[in-house]
Amino acid sequence: MTERLAARQMIALLAEDFTELPHRTGESRPGGPLGWEGYDASRARAAARTGERESVVCGTARVQGTRAVLIAFEFGYLGGSLGERTGDLLEAAYAHARAHRLPVVPLVATGGSRMQEGMLALTQLQRVARQSALLREAGLPQVAVVRDPTTGGGWATLGAGADVTLALPGAQVGFAGSRVRPPDADPAAYTAEAQLAAGAVDGVVRPRELRGELGRWLRLLTAPSAEPAPLPRPLGGT
Repeated sequence: MTERLAARQMIALLAEDFTELPHRTGESRPGGPLGWEGYDASRARAAARTGERESVVCGTARVQGTRAVLIAFEFGYLGGSLGERTGDLLEAAYAHARAHRLPVVPLVATGGSRMQEGMLALTQLQRVARQSALLREAGLPQVAVVRDPTTGGGWATLGAGADVTLALPGAQVGFAGSRVRPPDADPAAYTAEAQLAAGAVDGVVRPRELRGELGRWLRLLTAPSAEPAPLPRPLGGT
């Protein structure tokens, strides 16, 4: 298992001059949308433990000279789960990226949807998928870094849905989390290395090399070339 860094530790590892985007979450009813008993207390404990108000930290920064919108998940906040307020922050981050013509870098560590919000939590995945589609329609790239763990809808939308997906070594990556897999499932099939072998991620990158690799991809995807692309060789040619 790879080391689990907090959201702001991941940002510090990769980026310079990070500026957090304003919090624009809607008002939450007591107990959340379902009136779930104990939900408010769970959120309060998570906030006290992590220092965060939600499971994502969103802002702008430079990664080796390329300005981007970073979305860093805080797994210590209710397992990095996606709820209604998470969706508000993600939607605002993507809108900012489109308005300022910036690429998006999700730094994903999540168990998926937040069970205390029921079906409303599942609809946040649709919101995220729509924002990802709008970003691609605007011609802006998305380079994801999947951390330990990245499962559920977070993997399906922010991880697998990116233009380029990088993974940390040994990270648990896959749609089914460890608690909901078949009893005879091979744990090795749910790793970053297995996803690389299957073609679901583009590279497994060690943390100390991640800034350089991420910066390289951002430069390739955002800096237009003035040189014409070389013609491919004909099939069977020399």
